Amino acid sequence: MQYTREDWVRAALDTLGESGIEAVRVEAIARKLRISKGSFYHHFQDRRDLLDAVIDYWEEHATERIIAAPQADDATLERLLSFVFTTERKVEAAMYAWAKQNPDLGKRLVGIEKRRIGYVAALYEKKGLSSADASARAHLAYLVYIGWLVRGELDEPFDISGPLQHFLTWDC
Repeated sequence: MQYTREDWVRAALDTLGESGIEAVRVEAIARKLRISKGSFYHHFQDRRDLLDAVIDYWEEHATERIIAAPQADDATLERLLSFVFTTERKVEAAMYAWAKQNPDLGKRLVGIEKRRIGYVAALYEKKGLSSADASARAHLAYLVYIGWLVRGELDEPFDISGPLQHFLTWDC
């Protein structure tokens, strides 16, 4: 089977979510894909090139595609929050953990957060909030999201449905 660059990136992203950045190694991913390590060098120069591609892919799929989707114009805050809090959080949490070790990723993550928060603020404005109130509420929603990511690392499950319902029904 021929593996594409995206196959390698997705396998690396899965590995990142499962085991952290230290586990994202060419040999380990080649074993996971059951392919020779030489295939890797057909698509990437080195591990750094792969890691850059992982960040690009994650940013595109976890942020930009959501914001730019055709239904984004009709997006509702309820739909977005429901989607965010019911998706797989392992990769997202792993990206934040990796950013603690990688200052360049940390800076990039700040920009990604600004895009996400700006999008949520725009949805709050569509519900009738002033720009300042929408921004404050979007920041609060994002902080709840980050807390949910961190809390998910503990063994004891945390039921987000109650707080999520509060965010969904909180009067604007």
